[in-house]
Amino acid sequence: MPFTPARLVAVGLCAATCLVVVRVVDRAISPRARVPFRYLVTGAAIAGWFGFLGTGAFDRARAVDLTKALIAIGAAAAVFYERHRAGERRPIAERWKRFVGITLGVAAIVAYFDGLKPGYPRFTHRHDQYHYYLGAKYFRELGYDRLYRCTAIAEDEIGVVSFQDEDHIGAGRFRLDLTKEVRHPDRKIRDVGGDNLLEPVAEVLEHPELCKRHFAPARWEAFKRDVLYFRLGADKKYWEGFQLDHGYNPPPVWTMCGWVFASMFPAGERFDLPVVGQVVWLQVLASLDIAYMVAMFTALSWAFGWRVFAVGAIFWGCQASAPALWTYGAFLRQDWLFWLVFSACLARKRWYAASGASLVFAALLRVFPGLVAIGWLVVAGHQLARQRSLTRPQWRVLAGGTLAAALLIPASTLVAGAEAYPAFYRHTLEAHDATPLTNHMGLRVLVSQKLPFEIKPLGIGVGVQSGRAKYTMDNRLTDPFDLWMRMRSERYDRLRPVAYLTTLLSLAGFIVAVRRLRSLWIAQCLALVFVILMSQLTSYYYVFMILLAPLTKASRRLEVPLFGFAAVTQFAFMAFPWNDDKYWVLTLVSLVFCYGVLCAFGRGALARKKARCARCGRCLDLPPP
Repeated sequence: MPFTPARLVAVGLCAATCLVVVRVVDRAISPRARVPFRYLVTGAAIAGWFGFLGTGAFDRARAVDLTKALIAIGAAAAVFYERHRAGERRPIAERWKRFVGITLGVAAIVAYFDGLKPGYPRFTHRHDQYHYYLGAKYFRELGYDRLYRCTAIAEDEIGVVSFQDEDHIGAGRFRLDLTKEVRHPDRKIRDVGGDNLLEPVAEVLEHPELCKRHFAPARWEAFKRDVLYFRLGADKKYWEGFQLDHGYNPPPVWTMCGWVFASMFPAGERFDLPVVGQVVWLQVLASLDIAYMVAMFTALSWAFGWRVFAVGAIFWGCQASAPALWTYGAFLRQDWLFWLVFSACLARKRWYAASGASLVFAALLRVFPGLVAIGWLVVAGHQLARQRSLTRPQWRVLAGGTLAAALLIPASTLVAGAEAYPAFYRHTLEAHDATPLTNHMGLRVLVSQKLPFEIKPLGIGVGVQSGRAKYTMDNRLTDPFDLWMRMRSERYDRLRPVAYLTTLLSLAGFIVAVRRLRSLWIAQCLALVFVILMSQLTSYYYVFMILLAPLTKASRRLEVPLFGFAAVTQFAFMAFPWNDDKYWVLTLVSLVFCYGVLCAFGRGALARKKARCARCGRCLDLPPP
């Protein structure tokens, strides 16, 4: 639908009329009914806005990104107005603060999910679930290296199938020759067990025994049925893209948790549920992440109050580094995030043993969450240096974390096998982590890529020598990003000492800033800077930055910068079309912001120390007051 000036005027008049009607009704109803009425109207307005974006009048994706930026800017403006009123000694009533905060938080959550519009058919991210469902269910047979090869062999054996497409009910049955499809000369898969580059599938099909020998006959038939379900749920191009990804990579503890759910039913098992209707098992698995997200925000509200919940929801929903597109409808991709945030919540509530166990669980699910324990270690190290002993909360954190590791690691070994941990180290921490991706973020990205913008008169950022994907991607190669990956890896190898020095200097600054902190949850949240410094993650893991939200409980001055940070990430996301440039900029912005937060807390600690010195007079050689 073309969006003309006349339609714009009509929409504006309609909105103004609605506001007048709402105002009249709000005045007419009883005070008790006003609160639910206002929330109802706000919900309707949010739904109406995203419904309007879906009319085709705009580029929906760009409009949603702008909406996120506007929500963040609106939240910052609301905080500025709150401070203005407080400065005039006309503070805003708490109920209005809560109403505006929760409204903006809910709007941000809806924006995060693209106006609650499913990003994938039937709320299943087939690409992601193919890896994580099959990888966990058949880990004993597939390990970390054989998913793509065994899939190709299974397709070859399945041959010709006749099926009814779920998206075209009533259109008759379709026929598909999988053998012909998989044996096409141009068919490629990624060699995740070798050099991590693309390879022709023909050589794999010549030796099916290299895959099938790991399966019992019944397990092989079950694997083929699950592969067929995923193939029939995707078109040919989308399906072939599955095997161009980078394989199955989670640690053994995640494999154990994923195996529990994936092994319950076949991928296409159907259920008739009340209200919802008919669903398949993959949709049920996709809903687990929704439950984790609800639990995460509930925990933030429980531990820190409604305001931190609102701040966290606004930031989480409006930041650009980790949009829902990557993991919406996926299988257990938010479990680590819940346990990471829950750990800070438990520490805030002084459930220290449970907090330690929660953080260890998060680390065993995804490894990198364990880096925030550096905050705890710095606080504990300072305590040991001064008192030669740990405090009771620190002992409890240590005990809880140790107990969790003692239970989870042996249990995961029973499920995944004794070789799971060495295989995980070789595949994920050595091979996969060393393979550059265009949506990687972290200090390594900043070091290994040159500037992401162009200054043509100076020759900056242009040509193959720039190393940017814009100039190095070559579709004539078996792997179009081969040159880009090699150039990025070579540059990082040359500049690796720069990354190490930056990390060491950051650690020294962190120690100076937080060594006197007694609050474990503050130290934990501040330590998220080390996730940026010491790990290279795909962008969607940067939802861990929500740990900045609890810090606003300690210092409300961070609220406006945090909202501004979210808005800046959206503008950076829209300004750079190529992924490697986009995520280089987002990494830089994220790292600079974390340094700023750390400096703010460091200055606060220094100010408190000076205040104590001024009271006693010793440090300043002044007489005590």
